[in-house]
Amino acid sequence: MPFWFHLVLMAQAAALAVASPGAGQAPAAAPPGQASEERVVIAVGGDVLPESSWEGAQDVLHFLDGMRAQFAQADLVFVNLEEPITTSRQVTPFKSQSEVAAKRDYILRAQDREIPAALKTAGVGLVGLANNHMMDYTLAGLRDTLQALQQAELPEVGAGLKPQAEQPFILQKHGLRVALLAFSDVVPRNAGATETSLGIASAKDEQDLADAIRRARCQADFVVLMIHWGGQGSHLILPRQRQLARTAVAAGSDVVVGMHPHVLQGIEYIEGAPVLYSLGNFAFASKRTASQETVLVKLNFGPKGLEEVGLVPVAISPDGVPTPGGEEQGKEILGHLDGFCRMFNAQVQGGRLMASTPRERLVYASTGAKSRHSAARQRTTRRPSSHKTGAKKPAPAGTGGGR
Repeated sequence: MPFWFHLVLMAQAAALAVASPGAGQAPAAAPPGQASEERVVIAVGGDVLPESSWEGAQDVLHFLDGMRAQFAQADLVFVNLEEPITTSRQVTPFKSQSEVAAKRDYILRAQDREIPAALKTAGVGLVGLANNHMMDYTLAGLRDTLQALQQAELPEVGAGLKPQAEQPFILQKHGLRVALLAFSDVVPRNAGATETSLGIASAKDEQDLADAIRRARCQADFVVLMIHWGGQGSHLILPRQRQLARTAVAAGSDVVVGMHPHVLQGIEYIEGAPVLYSLGNFAFASKRTASQETVLVKLNFGPKGLEEVGLVPVAISPDGVPTPGGEEQGKEILGHLDGFCRMFNAQVQGGRLMASTPRERLVYASTGAKSRHSAARQRTTRRPSSHKTGAKKPAPAGTGGGR
């Protein structure tokens, strides 16, 4: 056999090795910023609050300008709209006035009906409405929100009558179908959708959540669940989040993306499905430093499944304007997120999510756990490469001081 033919065979073998990664290897990525004809890229962002009682209204025509280039790289951008869009004065009677007065809870709304059109112009293609504020102005507020979104032709999931609230949005592109759902496990009284009353999709009955995922699975190749859950302000998860994540994955969800804590939380693979426990805020005014860090998650689906999870670090200004983090700031945000992943079987490397072994014992949210995790975060910030990589078994669900 001629020597040159040996070289050809060697080159072909090398090409096949690159094109067919083995176990534990990430699949070859498409060029940055360039969509693949065989991939569907869905970008998911956290909580969006166009207006707040503490900062006033955003410049809705421009507050997402810094993210447009990233949005343009995705086939669909999916975010959680954290408040109704309404001029109604019918405030919900089902939230504690003492909690609201003490600023431990809030009554939220935006009044600018141009918000849906502005979101759509910026590149947002789908909004989730299943959260604990969507009914702050009762049925009138939700009706106004649905009408404003319909007028702007911006699709939504997670609210309406129960069948509508639990119905997925189906994205069909490049021969693939992806179903997207939104549910909430933080459900104020009278906020849950029923067969006869408008409301949000509730995960309080896990069977409802599982059934909706199974129905979505019958309509699509892949299922993405956005879910409002957990406590607020802690980088540690609650046992309930893990319980619901397992329910969702068992029912057929390929990805679970959490909202509500307003800060980043860790990421875990459950039966091969990534569970991002909290993305924190996305376009949300806050003076708290931890609430000004987030990631835009890019889910890359291909014919064989979820091929890659990209993590774009995003910095949020105190008045709620998100922009991609610069080189140093981006490294810091991703370093913090990787620190929150240490208790799980995932790690962040070069802006991508990778499978790993747990590097710390799992601790659930409690007063003592918060201080321990704050110390872990400081270690990550100061010496990101000094951690040992020895695996430790996570604590079983329901242990470690869950509340």
